Amino acid sequence: MSDIWQTLIANLAVVALFSSIWSLASDWLDKQLWIVRKSVIGILVGTAAVSTMLLSVEIVPGVVYDLRTCVVAVGAFFSGPLVAVIAIIMAGTFRFIEGGSGVAIGLAHLAAAGLVGLGVRSAARSPLPHPLWIVVLGAAMAVLLLTIVFILTRIANIEETGNLVVPGTVLSLLATLMMGFTMLATRQAGRDRAILRAALAQAPEFLYVKDIDGRFLTVNEAVARHHGYTEPSEMIGLTDFELTDADRARALYDQERGIMESRTPILDLEEDLVDSQGRRRSYRTSKVPLTGKDGRIVGLAGMTVDTTTVKQLERQVIESRDRLSLAMSEMSDGLALFDRDGYLVFCNDQYRDAFPRSAHVRVPGAHISDILLECARTGEQLGIPENDPEGWAERVGSLLRVPNVVTVELFNGSYLQLRNQTARNDAAVVIVTDVTDLKLAERALIEANADLSRQASTDALTGLANRRVFDETLQRDMARCGRAGTPLCLVLLDVDHFKHYNDFHGHQAGDVCLIMIANVLKSSLLRPADLPARYGGEEFAVILPDTGLQGAKAVAERIRMSIAETSKCELGTEVTVSLGIAEYDLGKSPSTPESLIRRADGALYSAKAAGRNRVMAATAE
Repeated sequence: MSDIWQTLIANLAVVALFSSIWSLASDWLDKQLWIVRKSVIGILVGTAAVSTMLLSVEIVPGVVYDLRTCVVAVGAFFSGPLVAVIAIIMAGTFRFIEGGSGVAIGLAHLAAAGLVGLGVRSAARSPLPHPLWIVVLGAAMAVLLLTIVFILTRIANIEETGNLVVPGTVLSLLATLMMGFTMLATRQAGRDRAILRAALAQAPEFLYVKDIDGRFLTVNEAVARHHGYTEPSEMIGLTDFELTDADRARALYDQERGIMESRTPILDLEEDLVDSQGRRRSYRTSKVPLTGKDGRIVGLAGMTVDTTTVKQLERQVIESRDRLSLAMSEMSDGLALFDRDGYLVFCNDQYRDAFPRSAHVRVPGAHISDILLECARTGEQLGIPENDPEGWAERVGSLLRVPNVVTVELFNGSYLQLRNQTARNDAAVVIVTDVTDLKLAERALIEANADLSRQASTDALTGLANRRVFDETLQRDMARCGRAGTPLCLVLLDVDHFKHYNDFHGHQAGDVCLIMIANVLKSSLLRPADLPARYGGEEFAVILPDTGLQGAKAVAERIRMSIAETSKCELGTEVTVSLGIAEYDLGKSPSTPESLIRRADGALYSAKAAGRNRVMAATAE
């Protein structure tokens, strides 16, 4: 019995070793093509299974046991059928070469382990399963072992296999849990790294890292695009001398050498530069020196933000404020003078009129505290604490001779700006200006900006995304799906006989028809990531990221039938559409947005030529 424990513990060490190898190689594997990634993992799992078989326990001559099935099950659970098949072929071939009376049951055990892993994988339905599924897999492998032991002892009459029940069950469970949780943690870390990479790569700011000689070590997509490159990798190894004029490059080099030599970062450096098209643009740059583990400077990291738009808005705000100040200076503002003890000495009618509920106490001789308490009692000013009006009046009154500007809102929705200024003899002058129009203008400006933003991205008739948003989203989603190795489908939709419909029913009815189709598209797409857009005229488009061809066909067919049914109910006549689908799968057919649109359009033309009112898919490029 002790020999069994020792051998299986050695098996467990082999499983731990190969789990570590798989984990360390996961980052490299994620960058490979699907077939390469699956093949390498399959070979790695198969090698681990064979390695455990080199340390197997021989129950009787020709019948052995080891932890190969745990390795195969975990490989199948995390990486799917192809990995399971490769691992089973490798381990099964080795077991067949070993020979012995237990070959058949050994091969069956391997196949069953692969099926268990695939079965639990199917039940988990996630590339990043909940840890509970690892426990389920371990329990399933323990049950499978007990089943094999039962078969060998009761059917094959090999009583010695009974010695495997305790050590085999315990170590099978431990091996499955250890390898499973290791790979789950690796998956989670890989996902986090992928999200971080995507965030850095797609950030609108210019992010870059240079070595001590000023060569770019890494840049994000924004930097690459700014310098006219399609891929960030094309800039690796270049310096500013190869990207800009000699004077600018020398200035940047000297600046960055100074940062690294002094170990002092520069933060939020404002610069105005002329771009390649002769336009003056504003930038804000921060650069920090990077040190290695030994404390030496190894390079420099930088972030540059294009602040041109912000600067323009700031100038516009300042100009607007100056114009408002000029207009306000010619208005008759309210004015009041308080002495050093807080008693009202003088006020004009405009001051009293600005406070309709407390105007009767705003007379010479009134104390600021009495005025503020009346303001609180009548509910004239909003925002006064109801549970402590006296404390509020004392705090505000104490600020009377402190120069400040505050804006208060009154019960009637008006806003007053109160400006305190000190005068001679510690007196205080309060100037009251009605800034209601300014506040309303600010709100209107915010709403107008929001409305302009919506108009810039939305088709006015249908409310769907417009062509510009469609083009940007398709390019972005294709890039993301290409990096992630996931499919994407594009659906183009055209209304059948729409010109005849327009001629017969009129253009207003045609607009109602297009709006109905847009509403059907919105209701038919269940995922937030799916984008319906008006492509042009009576043609629509739907972007379906992370969706294969079969899924896209199902969505397109649902749209086609829904439009036909809805048109009969809402328009009183059946309107049919033809749809063309093209799939983008980087592993099968690398393409550009233009070629994907061209393929979908070809499929749409085929649907029209085949009789309309149908869905057709483009063949792979």
